[in-house]
Amino acid sequence: MKKLLVLLAFTALSIGAMAQSNQRSIRAYGAGIAELTTINGKPSLNLGGYGGVLINHKFLIGAAGNNAFFRHKVNGKEEKMQFNYYGLYSEYRFMPEKPVHFSVGLTGAMGWAENDIKNDSKTARRDGDYTWVVQPKLGVNIKITRFMQVQGYATYRFTGNTNSAYYEKSNFNGVGTGVGLVFGSF
Repeated sequence: MKKLLVLLAFTALSIGAMAQSNQRSIRAYGAGIAELTTINGKPSLNLGGYGGVLINHKFLIGAAGNNAFFRHKVNGKEEKMQFNYYGLYSEYRFMPEKPVHFSVGLTGAMGWAENDIKNDSKTARRDGDYTWVVQPKLGVNIKITRFMQVQGYATYRFTGNTNSAYYEKSNFNGVGTGVGLVFGSF
């Protein structure tokens, strides 16, 4: 039910964005991001990116991918782990003609945990099941050049249950703050 409500809200948002202007414009942009987030209440580094098609200079629809890297103590030893998620991304920009403007975004993705724990000659294996990820975002965009912007943002990641051997459902939920370098035609 929650997924349906989120989908309906963003559909209404996209229809509203397209109806605001008589002049239709199709452009595109993409961004690389670096984010400090939390997993299990501990700091984690999230690297990723997003990109897509920009409609009427305001509404972006596209795809996103993220990999959160962290360490976890298993049997007294710090082990490398990561939480990966890839999926759809949408973003709405408020007053994009201004040199500094706000945006809201939403990632809806599928994710999974991986670890580097040696297990029957395998390394970097998936830990548990695939799960859903929903990540809303609030950003501030600063124009640097005609084709480049810097975006500072805050976000929160909601996840389902991965049935991980080392983590419970809520351990992958976490707040994050990051910066993105955005390139394209705005």
